[in-house]
Amino acid sequence: MKEPLASRILKYALYAAFVLIVVGVATLPFMLETYMRILHDACHLESEYRKFILTFLTGIAVPGLWILLEAIWMLRSIPEGPFVTRNVSALNRVGAIFLGLAVMFFGKCLIYLTFLTLLCGFVFIGCGLFSFTLAALIRQAVVFREENDLTI
Repeated sequence: MKEPLASRILKYALYAAFVLIVVGVATLPFMLETYMRILHDACHLESEYRKFILTFLTGIAVPGLWILLEAIWMLRSIPEGPFVTRNVSALNRVGAIFLGLAVMFFGKCLIYLTFLTLLCGFVFIGCGLFSFTLAALIRQAVVFREENDLTI
């Protein structure tokens, strides 16, 4: 079965996002230093904050890359049929990763509270719950598909 055009476009967009995040993480110390140098005139930022933000951004990039890889692997299953047990497991892992990211963002709020960080934490909770819901729906579709295959 031929892969739909929208699926191919999304897959290539995910590949591009993966490459951009890897390049971004690799150049993060240089980009952060440039950003801080530009902001230095507007406000004074302590070196502890620089170290913390570098560690935090690197720490959230790894789960972000994992989520992208899971999405790419799920998109690869579309031509054969997306209702497979592997996609259910992938969505459960993605949900757990999103909840882990929410914990990381709420932990950051304990140290440096910002409205956007708090909002991101709640968005990640919603994404995690949505991912678990989608996993349950696909699990049911897998069961129905297997029953249908046995019937025919």
